[in-house]
Amino acid sequence: MANKTIVYPRSLDDIPLWRQRELEEDLLWFSRYTPSKRLAYIEREWEQTARFVERFSLERRWKRKKKSTS
Repeated sequence: MANKTIVYPRSLDDIPLWRQRELEEDLLWFSRYTPSKRLAYIEREWEQTARFVERFSLERRWKRKKKSTS
């Protein structure tokens, strides 16, 4: 598979209007919260993901039987 080269816009006019609006919304949302609030949100998300993985991981459902050392 050939490597694609990334084409960066040279000016704001090179970015479509719909994408400019999306970027503006994202920046406004991001700047609404302080860094500590964003960190707390990320930590909460990480804990939820970790609980999901712990609950549904394959290792937990099909644990290997321990070999007896006799």
